Amino acid sequence: MKTFRIKTVCAALCAAVCTAALAGCGSGTLDGTETAAVVDGEEIPAGVLSFAVRYQQAQTEYYYSYMYSMYGSSADAAIWDNETEDGETFGEQTRQNVLEETEKKYLARAKADEYGLVITDEEAASMDEAAQAFIEANDSEILEKIGVSQEDVREYLEISTYYDKAFEPVIADVEIEVTDEEAAQSTLTYAFLSTSDLEDDAKQEVHDKVESLLEEIQASEDPAAADIETMAEEMDESFITTSFSYGEDDTTLDDAVKEAASGLEDGQVYDQVVEGEAGYFVVRLDKKLDEEATASKEESLKQQKQQEAFDEIVQGWYDEADLEVKNGVWKKIRLTDQESYQMAVPETETSEESSGEEQE
Repeated sequence: MKTFRIKTVCAALCAAVCTAALAGCGSGTLDGTETAAVVDGEEIPAGVLSFAVRYQQAQTEYYYSYMYSMYGSSADAAIWDNETEDGETFGEQTRQNVLEETEKKYLARAKADEYGLVITDEEAASMDEAAQAFIEANDSEILEKIGVSQEDVREYLEISTYYDKAFEPVIADVEIEVTDEEAAQSTLTYAFLSTSDLEDDAKQEVHDKVESLLEEIQASEDPAAADIETMAEEMDESFITTSFSYGEDDTTLDDAVKEAASGLEDGQVYDQVVEGEAGYFVVRLDKKLDEEATASKEESLKQQKQQEAFDEIVQGWYDEADLEVKNGVWKKIRLTDQESYQMAVPETETSEESSGEEQE
């Protein structure tokens, strides 16, 4: 198994360098100097797209390998050859997504003057260093097979940096509104016992236990300040107790719990056991309007809407661009289960490396 090491920089800052190690299996070589696509007259070398596809592949395979190991399963299961709902393989879908994302990055760089995007000398030096480190860390046979040169890595880092730099100026004039209703968050505490797979008699026992907890909370000196988690745990370690913030768009909290809390004021405990879809709850409304949780939700919604606005504008560029794919070259960059690139976490990292962020 040959070693394939990526050393890349955070595209947003191009300052901190981080390392990931990959191993590749497969046959054939790719001429990375061939043109794989053209965006508004600008040619995209096959080596740039190969680098983008292989890194995405490595990240995905590492994620799946990690998830499989968490559940004690083998990581040898097929990924890329599985068909999606659209009838194409996951590998083909991912490959096309990488192509489109890379084309959009080229479009962003082409608008550098329009939006005042500039690569600093420090950023350029970091990209040069990262590209050189990538080549030095890799076996020449692997590099030849994937058709990636130092110039290809450097090019990909540059277009990725321009793309990230474009975010703020592109949406600068976009009005982002988050309404009070969207952001408003309530916070409650609940204690829950599951009734899944239980017969009626056993369910009644669970109900009675939850009812006993409710009565104990109500009888405490101050139910609004009662430590429900400790009280529940002392009664039965099977209780699941949590504090939960939610708003009008929440779909994770049981509807019966939200309904029970809707008529409560701050610190009030619902006076009955709440029957949910999977068990019984004790419910206390801690804050009808949680200002801290609301502020956090407002910020996350703002960021989400900013990202949506940016994506929409960039999609507009893409829809209007003159795009050409050189299928004879592009089809050589395959993404199947017959050719694997797997990411492995390095055993040691320098403080400079560990401070970076991995980027697609």
